[in-house]
This record gives sequence, structure tokens and C-alpha cells, in this order.
Amino acid sequence: MLYKILKDNRLFLLPYFILLLLLIPFFFIYTKGEMHLHVNQYHTAFFDWFFRHVTFMGDGLFVIVPAIILLFFSLRHFVLLACAYLGSGLITQILKRVFFEDMARPGRFLAGAQLHLVDGVDLLSGRSFPSGHSTSAFALFLCLALISKNKIFKITCFVLACLTAFSRVYLSQHFIMDIYAGSIIGTLTAIGFYYLFYSRERKWHAWNLTKIRKDEYSA
Repeated sequence: MLYKILKDNRLFLLPYFILLLLLIPFFFIYTKGEMHLHVNQYHTAFFDWFFRHVTFMGDGLFVIVPAIILLFFSLRHFVLLACAYLGSGLITQILKRVFFEDMARPGRFLAGAQLHLVDGVDLLSGRSFPSGHSTSAFALFLCLALISKNKIFKITCFVLACLTAFSRVYLSQHFIMDIYAGSIIGTLTAIGFYYLFYSRERKWHAWNLTKIRKDEYSA
């Protein structure tokens, strides 16, 4: 089952794993501050506008729309997304608040440095590790990729997840290591719950909002 998951979703997972591997050497060569300052020097007015809006795909409210849409297709799809989203978020919040509460974000960690800041973005100061937006984005978009058979859609989901995660670095809300860890949490949680709900069939898996309403009217 796990091999099938990896094979069927290689258009999302393969480039993701490659990206994870490519970043590892940089974590040993440069400090997180040096990496952030290097990335921060590349900015344009368009990217300021673009990433200020893209980052909202990692907000909790954003998941409501795809979750409601999935209810009309399959209750199992909805439960997968809800569990992966909430489960990965819980793990991230525990790490943030229990183990890394004093971990400074770029704005505070690099105080005094010439950071490019985006107008209209309120910089946070603490609980930098791991990135909650990155966790949520990878949990959401990987779930959507897992339940879809469309190859273009799977690639699109990967791109959107990466853009959302990178927006946190571009906006100086997180370091690259923060989004790195957050993406792993979101990815593993989504795969774990997919394996749990899709490894065997249950009666309720075929239910959807339309079927539930029909059953209520016919009762």
C-alpha cells in the first residue's frame, strides 16, 4: 500500500524528496541567518504583492472551502483532509509552544540587519520553529494530490504547497529550516492518514453530503 501511494503520487513526492535532499548541504554550510539574508536580497514589487497573498493558503480559514467541496464527493476525502490538517497542526503547535517557544523569528533574530520587509505584513517575533503555514499547506495540498488521479493537478498541488511555504521566508516570518520541518510534518501526516483511511474499504467511505441528505429524506 505504501509503495502504491509513493508510486501513484510521484509527481508530487519525487520532486519534494529531491528538494529536501538538495537543501541538506546548505544547512551544514550556512547558518540559518546567512541563508535568510541571502534569500531576502532577491525581491521585487511583484513578488512582494504575490507572496503577501499566496501566504494565506496556509491559514486555517483557507482549508474550509476545499473541505466543504470534498463533502459533496466523499466523506472519506473530507475526513482525510480534516484529520491530516488538524493532526499536523496539533503536532506543530506542540513543538512551537512546548519545545521551541523561545525560538526567534527572522525579524527578531536578525535585528539590526538590512532586511527587506513587505509593507502590510506584521512581523511575528517568537515560536519560529516549525512553520505552521508550511505544515498546513503541505498537509492540505498533498491530501488533494493523494485523492486525485489527474497528473497536472498533482504537480499543481506541489507547486502551490512550495509557494505557500516559501512565502513565509520571503515575508521574513520564518527561516528555511522552519518551513523545511513544517513541510515534513504536513507530508508525513497526510500520508499516514491516507494509509489509515484508504488501505481498506468501509461502508461510510462511499457516503457524501448528497447521499446523506437523500437518506434523510427517504427515511
